[in-house]
Amino acid sequence: MAEDMGTWPPEQATVLLEVLSEAGLAPEAKRTREGVLVTVPDEQSDEAHRQLVTNMDRIASAARQPKGSAGRGRRPRPVKGADHQQQKDPQQQAAERLQRVARPVGLLLIALLILATFGRINPVVAFVVLGVLIYVIGKRAQQQGGGPGGSGGGPLR
Repeated sequence: MAEDMGTWPPEQATVLLEVLSEAGLAPEAKRTREGVLVTVPDEQSDEAHRQLVTNMDRIASAARQPKGSAGRGRRPRPVKGADHQQQKDPQQQAAERLQRVARPVGLLLIALLILATFGRINPVVAFVVLGVLIYVIGKRAQQQGGGPGGSGGGPLR
């Protein structure tokens, strides 16, 4: 019969198995939906519990290590229908908006410069139109909360 040492997250279970093996015990592990179930033979249960208590700091620190250090290189998958999207900081939101607007503004700038170069419109008029366009886009981004101050278009303080 085997003594149940509990179900542990994979990072902590790995460290627990190392600790028990270093102590000369014969732990067994089984992956479940809840985590990793660790067991030891009944005759080794007292020593296993002592090792668990003695090395609790080492086992607990495994849970605090960044997930990327495990070496798997897997990214978390988005969950369909999940309500909990991570909040992005205002600077990141503003940068994303600017990236979406950058291509159309660039194309418009090139078109205005080509028209100005071939003389169909006055270069001054082209730059005034471009300035108005940039002003309108900036105001719209500021009203959506992506402008300076980050909270929605109010005056800067």
